[in-house]
Amino acid sequence: MKFSEKANIQVVFGDGQFERSIIMNTLERNKDKYCETSLFIPESGRKGKGRTINTGIDGVLKFIKDDVTRFSLSYIIFIDKEHCTSDYESCISRYASKYGILISSIQKIREDFDVYRLMCNVGDKKFFIYFVFLGFYCCIEDFILIKICNKDVSKFRGEGCCRKYKEILNHIQKEAKESCIEKTYDQLFRVIAIILEDLTTIKT
Repeated sequence: MKFSEKANIQVVFGDGQFERSIIMNTLERNKDKYCETSLFIPESGRKGKGRTINTGIDGVLKFIKDDVTRFSLSYIIFIDKEHCTSDYESCISRYASKYGILISSIQKIREDFDVYRLMCNVGDKKFFIYFVFLGFYCCIEDFILIKICNKDVSKFRGEGCCRKYKEILNHIQKEAKESCIEKTYDQLFRVIAIILEDLTTIKT
């Protein structure tokens, strides 16, 4: 997928090559459905290609603070729930204040998804950030297992919980795993479409 250098939205990842590949494939498969929106995905955590983004909420907000001072953009952040041990709003606010990002409002935009819209500013730059917290308990892997594959799995939370769900997902039969991942693309695009529609509405 070719991303525009004149992007007005950046998609940022907290960590994880697996979640990154899933979401990039989701965008690739649906690129004809948002032809009026430019999307740019910065390289995440890879030296030598773009800017390095540290993992977690701390890392993505540090990246945005540096990025928004040069560009006037909106941001969509995909991040696993394992990175927030407190409630999401407090977790985001704590790190945002560390980097001088002032949040004037935080709103959950849908009850059926953990998606939050933040209205922010750094100096005279006003912008929006959308946080998408992945997983039921921990990460995108447990979302796939529980929501898509209908697997009955244990509830793991906290640091390192994602490794446990990755192990479970990797032990599923190859064909079944691929089928679940295919269905995940549709679910994730629903989330992206909700964000793009919301962003269009509040900017008009």
